[in-house]
Amino acid sequence: MRKAVHLATKLGSFDSARESLAATVEVELTTKRIERLAGRIGTERVSRRERDVRAREALPLVKKLAAPQGVKPPEVACVMYDGGRMQRCDLPVDAKTHWCETKVGALLELKAEKHTQDPCPELPDTFRDLAKMGKITREIHRTAAEKAAIRGEVFGRADAEPAEHETPPPDPLAEVREAVVFEPPVVVGRDVAASLVNSTSFGKQLAARAWSLGFAGAPLKAFVGDGLPANWGIWERDFKHLGFVPILDFIHALTYVSAAAMADRSPTEGGAIYLRWITLVWQGQVSQLIAEVAARAAELGPLPADASETDPRQIVAGTLTYLVNQQSRMNYPAYRLQGLPITSSHIESTVKQINRRVKGSEKFWTADRGEAMLQLRAEQLSDTQPLEVHWVRRSQNATGTRTYTNAA
Repeated sequence: MRKAVHLATKLGSFDSARESLAATVEVELTTKRIERLAGRIGTERVSRRERDVRAREALPLVKKLAAPQGVKPPEVACVMYDGGRMQRCDLPVDAKTHWCETKVGALLELKAEKHTQDPCPELPDTFRDLAKMGKITREIHRTAAEKAAIRGEVFGRADAEPAEHETPPPDPLAEVREAVVFEPPVVVGRDVAASLVNSTSFGKQLAARAWSLGFAGAPLKAFVGDGLPANWGIWERDFKHLGFVPILDFIHALTYVSAAAMADRSPTEGGAIYLRWITLVWQGQVSQLIAEVAARAAELGPLPADASETDPRQIVAGTLTYLVNQQSRMNYPAYRLQGLPITSSHIESTVKQINRRVKGSEKFWTADRGEAMLQLRAEQLSDTQPLEVHWVRRSQNATGTRTYTNAA
């Protein structure tokens, strides 16, 4: 059972698990049998997760603010959050498509080196490549539009279906994220959470998992995400009171700045403005940037009610609103000084690892089976290996084995 569930969670499909089980373990199980086994164990893990959430919610505040007894807090704790996608076969008949959003969180134990001065005060050269930045801007906004289309009650767009292959396409943002040339924090350990629930419920899952890992007792804590309100709702409700520093992913900020700088300008003129504005962001001078973007908005004139998304006035106004809302999370020199991450690269890669198992144009899930597989896949990707602990406990309960201590 353990091997079958491992393969069903690791490989791209239940049928692939059946073939691998037959070839390596020489055990013949039907695809449906493997699916049911994975569903059973996944459901057990979901039930345990919910019990852990309720147990943490029932704790007095003073205990929530400290690490559990016997758990050593990490040197630096970081929580990152983003969303993936999967198809459901049990959605309402009036749903526009089968696609829905999954919630994914990465809980990172970091070893960061604090600095006496900014280790990278000058804008890295990669961010000066105008052609590359334009491509990145278009890619992120396209992805954001697809995510927005499947969030809440709107389950997706008809044109949002991915390619037929299971392996995701190369990440166009990876090279740019790696261009943050100052010494990044070293990841000592990673745990993963994933679910189909709404962001409010998922925030409680993240908080319970973070508490069990001792994150509340870490001397330095960070919460990294893009600009979506759901991200910062989780931070506000579940992590702000614990002292987690909110950090906006620098690459997402870059895309807004780039779009506003180039709006209704020639490539030469807009490129020069972009370089000035993104340097202000890198150096933490967001107030100055907001003033200059506001002046540009006034120069373009009032925004009409029927303005399209491509209207320069709409682009600049949207960037201005974005910067005002995110300003408190854009003190990048201070984050670099403390050795904290300023991009969400770890959660981006984690979402891909989750998607490899659950996302595909030929893959459809019910809510229960989808939730079970997300839980199994998240635990399989977690360094603390909670699923391995579950197998040991399950075996003991099934066989009647007990651990006894010498009364003497």
